[in-house]
Amino acid sequence: MPAGVRAAVAARLEAVGAETRRAVRTAAALGTRFALDTLARVLGTTPADLRPRLADAVDGGLLAELGPDTGAFRHDLLREAVQATVPAADRADRHRRIADALAADTRTDPAETARHLLLAGPEHRQPAAAAARRAGDRAAALLAFEDAAHWYGRSAEADPDSDPAELQLALGEALLGAGETAAARAAHLRAADHARTAGRPDLLARAALGLGTGPVGFEVALLDREQLALLAEARTALTTAHPEERRAAGRPAAEAAAKADVAQDRAGWFESRRSTALLAEVTARLSVAAALVESDEDRVALAEEAVGWARAAEDAAALGSALAALCDARSGPDHCRVRAEWAAEIVALAGAAGDPVLELLGRRLRLVSLLETGESAAADAETAAFDALARSLRRPLYGWYAPLWRGARALLEGRHDDCRRELAETEAVGRRAGSANAAMLAATQRWCLLAAERDTAGLARLIEGSPPLDHEPGVWPRVALALLAAQFGRTEEAARRLAAVAPALPGAPRDSEWLPMLAQAAETVGLLGAHPVARQTAGPLYAALAPYAGLFAVEGIGAAVRGPVDHHLALLAAAAGDPPAAERHAAAARALAVAAGMSALAPAPAPRPPRPPRPPGAPDGDDPAVFRFDGGRWLLRYAGREAGLPDSKGLRDLAVLLARPGRPVPALDLATAVGPPVGPPVGPPVGPPGGSVQGLHRPADTGELVDATARAAYRRRLRELAAEAEEADAAGDAERSARLAVEQDALLGQLSAAYGLGGRVRRTGSAAERARTAVTARIRAAVARIGSVHPELGRHLAAAVRTGTFCEYRPEQAPPWRL
Repeated sequence: MPAGVRAAVAARLEAVGAETRRAVRTAAALGTRFALDTLARVLGTTPADLRPRLADAVDGGLLAELGPDTGAFRHDLLREAVQATVPAADRADRHRRIADALAADTRTDPAETARHLLLAGPEHRQPAAAAARRAGDRAAALLAFEDAAHWYGRSAEADPDSDPAELQLALGEALLGAGETAAARAAHLRAADHARTAGRPDLLARAALGLGTGPVGFEVALLDREQLALLAEARTALTTAHPEERRAAGRPAAEAAAKADVAQDRAGWFESRRSTALLAEVTARLSVAAALVESDEDRVALAEEAVGWARAAEDAAALGSALAALCDARSGPDHCRVRAEWAAEIVALAGAAGDPVLELLGRRLRLVSLLETGESAAADAETAAFDALARSLRRPLYGWYAPLWRGARALLEGRHDDCRRELAETEAVGRRAGSANAAMLAATQRWCLLAAERDTAGLARLIEGSPPLDHEPGVWPRVALALLAAQFGRTEEAARRLAAVAPALPGAPRDSEWLPMLAQAAETVGLLGAHPVARQTAGPLYAALAPYAGLFAVEGIGAAVRGPVDHHLALLAAAAGDPPAAERHAAAARALAVAAGMSALAPAPAPRPPRPPRPPGAPDGDDPAVFRFDGGRWLLRYAGREAGLPDSKGLRDLAVLLARPGRPVPALDLATAVGPPVGPPVGPPVGPPGGSVQGLHRPADTGELVDATARAAYRRRLRELAAEAEEADAAGDAERSARLAVEQDALLGQLSAAYGLGGRVRRTGSAAERARTAVTARIRAAVARIGSVHPELGRHLAAAVRTGTFCEYRPEQAPPWRL
């Protein structure tokens, strides 16, 4: 405070009467703005009598003009200067009298009372701590978790000895609500220490439950030894607190309930039903937290015991938590329908208990079960209900699930841009929540999105930014690594990885990871094509997966749906050399995907089983590999299957590359080739002198290559052309398909040339650079179109063709193409 300001304010105070001076100094203790009726109560007068006194302060420039019910200092510096004129002892006394006046008014915010009591001096620390605790409780009830944590912390500072365990539990809950998970954990561990000292098993149990994001355990850390130890300690303390409970522990739930009735009138902390409910909650949480360290049988036994305790206690919230643990312990494909029933019961119990977080947990569990059985409309309804409730709670911990599920739905319908938008929201909210689950599930969904787009560059970036999979526990990371290798076209690596892990898959625990893990293995087999490992592993995988035909493979907590199990059975049957079974499963998969509204999962008819590649020089026999322009269309034959497509520049580029396996071809040469193909390309493409065409070589920067209006128009027209081309192909209208393909290729070339690295708009410049982007775009488009009519050839080309400044066809073993 500048000395000149302080002196000026002191002079103005001395210029007014004593009553005005006393009123202004008391108002300064209230705050920069203050209520006239509160100030009047503190001074022992009425607002009507107070106004003339304050009018002198207004005239003296200390206060602003008075409102009907409030007054205010002209500036906070003025209020601070007034406070500085009051001796410290007098300031503390004023705060005490203000706190007394505020406490007498039931309308007062307890935070205001707490603030003044905290300023009233150490002799008032106990009432100050109690008021701060009330302020924290009120803020928590209003979901103002940061404020609640502040006031609980001030309460602990004011009176550390007043119910320290209870206070630390409240602080931990508030910190969880604010997303401060590390601080919340520390508070719950302090609560556990205080509970041990006080001999309070109930508080020890609540502290143990708090380590798993609160009583409901919406997210429970696995491999957390400290949490497991505290849960086990709390469980032992609850079951051995009294002789009756010690004898009842381990008996049937009905007998335990009878013993609980005997203890109803016992003095002290132990209230039988509540302690039994706590025992149920701790036992249920122990079942969940021990997922990676205990057998499935032990976890199921713990969960079933928890259900028995909860029913004996007649506690809706405890029963909901116990049923959730049972869902987690029986999370595999054998129990998806009964889990849907348990989850529906959890939602009903949450309503009876008035527990919105438990309701969210029940809806999350039910949604996953519905996705597994293909009931997508009901799953969408669960997403909407979950989202509405999560928004009302305003906690990031619950806010990222709905966008994750909406992203999965968009991916199922082929709406990739919508999926990307929802993923961005999932990741942003998940980061605010500090949720490891959010990061992991978002990465899983992004993997499925990039795989659907065959974006190997994006996959590489995703892997670089993620923790190494081979550091994760369990079998599933090894399968994921095999599939990733296959998606990158590293066939031999994928085969080695799959061969190493395949024997363990049928007998692996049939938990929530088992079905998507088997689906990933089947997709790896499909990408391996004719590789011997595909045939060797297909049979055992088919036998393990066959009982689950009719279900859907769901990744994580609904992060993505890998498709109907029948689709993966079709891949395995084809690899095992059983065409009738492959066709039967493929038809079933298409019907299931269509019925579920999952258009992107409706696969093409299953192929005939691939034949092994012939050695160089061997006769073609009756099944040669063909990539030939014939009669206005391209004839494509590969792996025993034939298809046709109308002409396009991308198909011509591929023909050039297939004719030169292992030899790089400059993208500029491909871009400057002219005229339709008339036979096998036997020499370099022919173009105008100098290797450039009009518009390709513009060394000067003359602005954006394609302006924003044109880019938007191109994108709209491309979407229209894609729909029209699909209709033409379905109708067998070759002439219309060819015409649409030519226009589509031209637009793709223009639009792809408009963007550079990071999505930046390109400006006119190097011919080689423009050729690279144009040729890359049209080759990728051609491979995608091939994949839509001939999946095996599409996968082969996606893995074997490299694009860039130089393009190359480099398969591990090239078939003898007829071009």
